[in-house]
Amino acid sequence: MKSLAIEREFGSGGREIGMRVADAAGIPCYDSSLLVEAAKRYGISIGKLQDYDEKGGGSMLYNLMRAANLCQEKETSEMYEIQYGVKETIRRLEAEGPAVFIGRCATEILKYRPDVVRVYVYSSNEQKKINRIVRTEGVKKDEAKWMMERKDRSRRNYFRFFTEKDWQDRRNYDLELNTDMISVEECADILLYMIRKTEN
Repeated sequence: MKSLAIEREFGSGGREIGMRVADAAGIPCYDSSLLVEAAKRYGISIGKLQDYDEKGGGSMLYNLMRAANLCQEKETSEMYEIQYGVKETIRRLEAEGPAVFIGRCATEILKYRPDVVRVYVYSSNEQKKINRIVRTEGVKKDEAKWMMERKDRSRRNYFRFFTEKDWQDRRNYDLELNTDMISVEECADILLYMIRKTEN
């Protein structure tokens, strides 16, 4: 069985898809919070990861990359240390056995592993994404739209900062899934097939 690495637009259902696949396959699923816990188990420090997320780290990171003053350089260096910890944690977890990894540049971190399927989940229907966010986050439509734009900007900039690549570039992935055209359940079934498939 293969591992699965997912990048996803906010509101596309990518996290739910990953969790469904992991549950059906009987393998672990790691998002940011679970990566922090796993890192503690390995004695790796990425404890400030969630602090940066709460501050809107993605857009901040991209600005820091271009910064010149000493304070900003210190914070940039700190973020590189955190991402190094994330990278080491993801690699060690994948080496332990098949798992699902959601976000955190896992698609790039694991790109040379032969038994990893890299996927980008998106939706071409903005209203569907907003409706999903309203439902899952318990917010009104205006706030859902703001959250969607902020989260996607943060993810795009985070990915660019650490990989120097475009988050939405299809060349980064083995497969793209559009949840406007395919249901979350169908996407999970497709990915379950992909990770269970063995080469002849």
